[in-house]
Amino acid sequence: MADAENSTAPRTLFLLRHAQALSTPAGGQDFDRKLSPKGIEDAQALGRHLKSKGYKPDFILCSSAQRTRQTCENIIEGYGKTFNVEYTKDLYSATRGQLLNKIQDVHPNIHSLMMIAHNPFIYELAAFLASSGSDHMLSRLSHGYEPATCTVFDAPFAGWYEIDPRRMVLKDIFSPIDYNAPERPTRWM
Repeated sequence: MADAENSTAPRTLFLLRHAQALSTPAGGQDFDRKLSPKGIEDAQALGRHLKSKGYKPDFILCSSAQRTRQTCENIIEGYGKTFNVEYTKDLYSATRGQLLNKIQDVHPNIHSLMMIAHNPFIYELAAFLASSGSDHMLSRLSHGYEPATCTVFDAPFAGWYEIDPRRMVLKDIFSPIDYNAPERPTRWM
């Protein structure tokens, strides 16, 4: 168990939907889908964005599906630093409640946790936990959770086992349009 000073430090939770993936090839398995070139670019850009904002997860829990693994690997490449990562098949088809249970099982010494998983349940978990935050961020969250969208929550708990949606604060939300938009988006011209 963590000492009192460490266990009361503020916690940060990052919930991330994997980046854009290719379609399942004929005869292929959904689990083995790979990232598209845009997905790879977005994941690397997200790593750079996290670093520029001073966000650094202590630990990453990641689905072991190919597209989530690639998302994680490319975020790490973009960030330019190694991270402690656990890949688990448990997150591949986990429901919102099962994802929440995985968070609750994380050791209290981990103060900054990222979970990389799949829609619709990673989005359902983000929406479930977003009890407070700015109206702008809450509104953005209500519009869906496109690939490579990340929500950041302040989690004021002594340990992850205490996670309570009524006390979570939505601190930040960003999608590829925020961190990897073209300099001159042609659709606006």
